[in-house]
Amino acid sequence: MSTQKGVTLASGVKISNVWLFEHEGQRFLFDTALRLERPALVRALKQAGLEHGDLDAILLTHRHSDHAGNAAWLRDELGCSVMCHEADARILAGEVPAPALATASIPLWARPICAVEDHFPSRLRIDERLVAGPWRFGFEVFAAPGHTEGSVLYYHAATGTLFSGDVILAGPATMRAIRRLTLADAAFSEEPQRCWAATREFLSKDMPVQTLCSGHGALLAKDVRAKLRALRT
Repeated sequence: MSTQKGVTLASGVKISNVWLFEHEGQRFLFDTALRLERPALVRALKQAGLEHGDLDAILLTHRHSDHAGNAAWLRDELGCSVMCHEADARILAGEVPAPALATASIPLWARPICAVEDHFPSRLRIDERLVAGPWRFGFEVFAAPGHTEGSVLYYHAATGTLFSGDVILAGPATMRAIRRLTLADAAFSEEPQRCWAATREFLSKDMPVQTLCSGHGALLAKDVRAKLRALRT
């Protein structure tokens, strides 16, 4: 585990990022990794000293299995609620089908990955279905549909911390040494243009972000606001 500015990255989890956020005695986990990375996640949580009842909530940035894969299991292990946007909650609960990712419009190299997501999606009950706007504990939820139906960003104003999921990426999956700020990857997004437009609308607010915690890539804590401004165009 590596900690900076109240945010701890489960560094042993490689494919996607799992963030532990602590502020004024409250603890939140952002995303939960793929099921196959559960052993690495368990080691990271033990290293952080997390026990049953220690978490205030698990917040999912979106429903893809590399982010929601261990959410149901962690709810039971840690005794906490799982939250995500209402649009993704309906799909996670099996109430509506998920649009296929593996389509003819995406690059050939991405199709096997998308096919796995299509055939083995995460399924779980969501305890609280979120909508865009202020939430508890000082968080605000910003919707950026298009990566998934319910992809969101979570902003914590008191600390200037932004959890962007796959809406804003700090680097490619598994390669945190490569620092490259980009918008959502079109190959893994249902409606990339829609997501990019929503993200740019969020960026136009010019929030005083000090720390960026993305779904993939390293934590960014230097010149973050200026780097986010560069993504507007």
